[in-house]
Amino acid sequence: MNTTDIVNESTFNNYNVDEVDHLDTEINIFRFKFTNHVMNELTSFAKIHQYDDRKTYKESWTTWTEDNSILIRTETERLENLGYKGNVIEKMYKAARYYFRKKTRKSEHAKRRKYISFDSEVLDAMDTHIRENIKGEGYKPSIGYSNFCELNVEILRDEVAKMCFGELSVDEIIQKFKKTYKNRYYVISRNMQHTD
Repeated sequence: MNTTDIVNESTFNNYNVDEVDHLDTEINIFRFKFTNHVMNELTSFAKIHQYDDRKTYKESWTTWTEDNSILIRTETERLENLGYKGNVIEKMYKAARYYFRKKTRKSEHAKRRKYISFDSEVLDAMDTHIRENIKGEGYKPSIGYSNFCELNVEILRDEVAKMCFGELSVDEIIQKFKKTYKNRYYVISRNMQHTD
């Protein structure tokens, strides 16, 4: 697989950025997160009931939701104001049951791979692309990333060539590009919300 294939692997051939309307469109949120306080409460509950069987866990959950009704109502209102349309109690239950319950601290002795950073030219190009397209109708990070790859083949090709000499495999390089783009989208969208 050559560098062009890496860059083009997840692009959409029929995406046309000129068809996007950039006027007065709200920013879409794709990752609704709980406040730190709510996450701490859910983590605490999950750890206490980590080894409960399903029936006992559900009974304890019902009691917890009754005891924390104000916390739940406040968090529900906050998420709904951000545009969340799902069931907040169900979201909390799933987070506590399937994520926080099994979450453990990573070993401090784990060997970390050397961090390979992107060239500032790539990061600046990502930021510019996100800012120019974030308010476009139908824009979301996955489509934005694909369009970014189509429009910046030369920059990406140079960056991939540089990274191929490191410890990363082709799949890891692709994932690193995607993750970086989506993380930059997340930061920019949050900053735009706080300045509006």
